[in-house]
Amino acid sequence: MNIEQTVLEISGIEITKSILIDFQKLSSCSGEPIASVYADNLLRTMQNMRDKLPFYPYTEVVMALHDALAYSNRWIDYNASQYQEVCQLLTSLINQETINNSSVETAILTLENLGFDTLPFGVKLDESLDLDKDDE
Repeated sequence: MNIEQTVLEISGIEITKSILIDFQKLSSCSGEPIASVYADNLLRTMQNMRDKLPFYPYTEVVMALHDALAYSNRWIDYNASQYQEVCQLLTSLINQETINNSSVETAILTLENLGFDTLPFGVKLDESLDLDKDDE
């Protein structure tokens, strides 16, 4: 392992610890006004991870979660048990020796199963349109 890989792992672990602390605090005060402070810090830390480690596989999971939380301030809609489940998921993911594409996909699907909308910016198609009809 070279120095660059070691620094990457340490940075990822340190940022993850910060994310987990904010999730635990958010879980403990879910539904209270103070939760906004932890949510703000959490979203900023997640963006920081994207900026510092854009190609780290774990970042993809964090950003899917970021989108679920940030879109229309949906962090307000999630409850303490969902946040606790996220902590467990992120902890298990970061404890893996290597994080591959399959691990990332599984983690994002788990977030969806926990009720987090990881694709809130998706386009909704009008199903009444006839897409097979040829233009004249």
